[in-house]
Amino acid sequence: MKRLWWWVVGAVLVVGLIVIMGLLLAPKNPIPGPIKKQVTSTLLMPRGAGAVVDRQSVKYDSAQKLLTFNVAYAGTSIVVSQQPTPDQFVDIPAVYTKLIDSLVNYQSFDTSIGTVHLTQPKQLNGKQAAVLNTMGTLMFAKPDKNLSDDQWRSLFNHMAAIN
Repeated sequence: MKRLWWWVVGAVLVVGLIVIMGLLLAPKNPIPGPIKKQVTSTLLMPRGAGAVVDRQSVKYDSAQKLLTFNVAYAGTSIVVSQQPTPDQFVDIPAVYTKLIDSLVNYQSFDTSIGTVHLTQPKQLNGKQAAVLNTMGTLMFAKPDKNLSDDQWRSLFNHMAAIN
């Protein structure tokens, strides 16, 4: 009887420890809850590929409906901004195409979440910016140093919509 009691106590302790470790090690949502509740468009976040969202950098401008955050990836820091897709892009798709052309689009590729356009806007003096318009979200990504086409593909192939 005493032996059975110790087995039960031991089993409860082991299960409790496993649950606690699972809660501590579970990945946290990269967007803090209070900010996430304000965002009106689909949130697109990197999942894997070595990309890490800096939770401390997450900011939301409710007046402009603009979410910004930094992503560490491939030895670079990428500033990501997301906002609801402007109505003009939906009503007149040529407006979005004109925007992409004005940003000096040099490469486009398809991913599971949409078409990514790699650009080199004159305002950035030859630095890159990636643009994605999908699921009601317009996203811009600007790295602090240029990425290879393969690095861009890997990053965006690991993007996913989060709830």
